[in-house]
Order: sequence, then structure tokens, then C-alpha cells
Amino acid sequence: MSDITIHEGDEYTAIFHGGPFDGTTDTRTATSDALDEEVTVFADVEGLQTAFTYKKTKARQVLDQTSVEFEYVPAESDPVDDLQDRGDRSGEFDRE
Repeated sequence: MSDITIHEGDEYTAIFHGGPFDGTTDTRTATSDALDEEVTVFADVEGLQTAFTYKKTKARQVLDQTSVEFEYVPAESDPVDDLQDRGDRSGEFDRE
């Protein structure tokens, strides 16, 4: 059993590892009396809303500050071409 106490509406810090949000943090609000096991983060990639899934790997609480570490799960995220594989798409949507 976890010794972390959190309630619906409490804020916690999410720390992201891997994927496009690697090394970033976000202040999130608990939606229940438990920490999220998984979160989905959205970003625009080439003009399209893209979903990235992260799963909880570790959580800690120091006094009233809670932080949760999340690891990127590419198999459960929207596919995105690697930057070096995108090439020139400047005319991709041109109509003749």
C-alpha cells in the first residue's frame, strides 16, 4: 500500500521521461483519490493533434508536495515519424 495521500482536486507535479516530452514537467490535478496510473499528453505535430501516452513508474511525497514520474509508451501513442525521416512535405497537400 502506498503511503502517498492525495485527494480529488489536489495538484501534483508530473515528470516525463522519454518521448517528445522528455525532461519536462507539468502541474496536474488529481481526478480521484488516487494518482493517475497513465496520462495522455497532446501536442500538435505537423498541424495534427497527436496523443502521447505515459505510464506511472514512481511517485513520492515530501511534506505536502507530490511528484509522479511517467515513462513514454510508444506502442500506446499515436505514431509519429522521426524528424530525420520526415523529408520535404511542402507540396504534400497540393491539389492538381
